Amino acid sequence: MIITYCTTCGNEVSDNYCPIDGTFQLHAETPSVTSGAKPKFCSDCGTENNNHEQYCMQCGSFQLPLVPFKAERTQEKMATSHAIPDLSSINKRLAILCAFLAFLAVGIMSFVVSEGFQQQAASFQQTLNELEVGPAGVVNDFYYNYGTENPPLTDPFFGMTDYWMAAHLLNSTLSFNSTEAGEQFGGDLELQSGLLILLLLPLTSLLIAGYLYGRRASGTFQHYWVSSLLIGLVYGVLTALIALIAGFQFNASAQDSGIVASLAIENNYPFIKAFFAAFFLGTIFSFIGSLYGSGAIKQLTSSPLKEGIRTITFGIALSSAVIILLLYRFMSDANPFLSFDDLPATYFLIIAVQGGFLLWNALNLSSLTFDMNILDEKLQVMYSALGGLKFQTNDPFSIFSFLSSNPGNLKLYMIIGLLIPIGLFLWAGYRLQQGGAIQLHRIIVFGLLYAFLMSLLTAGLNTGFTFKLDFSAREFQDMTDAPFLFIGSSAIATFFKCWIFSTLLAICGAYWKKRKAE
Repeated sequence: MIITYCTTCGNEVSDNYCPIDGTFQLHAETPSVTSGAKPKFCSDCGTENNNHEQYCMQCGSFQLPLVPFKAERTQEKMATSHAIPDLSSINKRLAILCAFLAFLAVGIMSFVVSEGFQQQAASFQQTLNELEVGPAGVVNDFYYNYGTENPPLTDPFFGMTDYWMAAHLLNSTLSFNSTEAGEQFGGDLELQSGLLILLLLPLTSLLIAGYLYGRRASGTFQHYWVSSLLIGLVYGVLTALIALIAGFQFNASAQDSGIVASLAIENNYPFIKAFFAAFFLGTIFSFIGSLYGSGAIKQLTSSPLKEGIRTITFGIALSSAVIILLLYRFMSDANPFLSFDDLPATYFLIIAVQGGFLLWNALNLSSLTFDMNILDEKLQVMYSALGGLKFQTNDPFSIFSFLSSNPGNLKLYMIIGLLIPIGLFLWAGYRLQQGGAIQLHRIIVFGLLYAFLMSLLTAGLNTGFTFKLDFSAREFQDMTDAPFLFIGSSAIATFFKCWIFSTLLAICGAYWKKRKAE
């Protein structure tokens, strides 16, 4: 460390500014009219000199004139401008390669998942056929009435590319339009296949891709952010191209006894929506992965974003572990309805992970909703950790009626389960607290980021299907109750509840650390 002396007060200085009077220690090498006043103290030895002396009386060093304030700030900005990284020097080839690797990884995993879930897809399609609302049922009915020899519909209609799109939170919408003797009949079947296990496919791939980039490319936070934008852009474009070829189209026409009939069924995914969904996921999670790969994440030991991600990860993991224990107990007690032999491993994993998220959402004081109208059976169930179970049904023998009349220890278990989010939020506030005063702005940012991530997951992971009719045929005029199924929560309500709940407890955690430090 180089020690100099302040030219104004004579004290030792090891920085650009004097710690006593704050004088800026940058001087002009040559005198000029605008250079300012002569220094009072020598910067080399600290000896006091007369203002008219150009050389120190003690050591003989030249007394550099003081730079005026405006020149000081200009020189300071020029000095600090070199700290701004040259963003054009990012490794573009490596970023594009990482985006391609993530894209291929998601494609391969989507194929594996589609093969593993073929039985599930076939079973779901069979259910829709029995309800006569699925595309295969509509096609079979058209064949039966007109005996057309058009090629059959692909079986099953939900394939690899559909899982690929579902992994990016894109819903599948099946649209069909039929014309018979001048009368039109049509409808839309929207499938909300929001499964957390599918969302893990792109998240894991993008985190690994970002980690590889961070390991091989050095830079600052700005470098990694711009690189992540490039990764997200390439990944979004590639995913949007898959959206163009995903789904299917079916067309059939026939003429019988002078009656002309036609049928058109299609399942399309929006190109723009697919691009922005993939771009958002690709940018955010590749950036997080690059920070881990470069080791820069260690500098964010108490950032609101890191604490928000940590809280969600731990919360869902602990809730999934609770669901696994409950399933194991339920299926091991000689249960006549369900056993391990009746439930494939893939189904068990889906229930555990999805159930873990639903449980964690309920422990955040959000209301879970199960709303169904199938085969004239109407059922609406709402549950919250504090409000309990509320339901409406036209079936008095429903299992939910039994649970409502015999709740057992369910409410007690949920109150005990609230200790999990309470503990995690307190710990997050404890880690966020630094220094003496409570930094409320950092805690509020933590609550907002956590609530935003939870509401985003809630909106994307709602599951079910909705059947909408659009017709002019008279025989369908009286059909008012279309089949639908919904399992999930309100994203807006989840945001506000999670924000208030997490922020208040994080403040308590910060006060806990402050009192402990005192």
